[in-house]
Amino acid sequence: MAVVERYEAGETSTALAEAYGVAKSTILGILRANSVVVRRQPMKPEQVCDAVGLYDSGLSLSQVAKRLNVNQETMRVAIIEAGVQIRPATGA
Repeated sequence: MAVVERYEAGETSTALAEAYGVAKSTILGILRANSVVVRRQPMKPEQVCDAVGLYDSGLSLSQVAKRLNVNQETMRVAIIEAGVQIRPATGA
């Protein structure tokens, strides 16, 4: 399968999703269905800087992740590692 071969050759799931015009979750589903171990994709330093700024401006974790088109948990871990104190959840 081309998706698996390209991923195993080093392409990212994000790049594959763009290439095939599908959601990243679709690519991840294909990879997992084919027993491919999915690589974690860390955020680039400039993305972390943007995330910190947006979060500090008052946006929620989910809003920041959506705006930057990154996984929320990946983003949360990255900004904590950058020294950001996470606000209590609002439940909204």
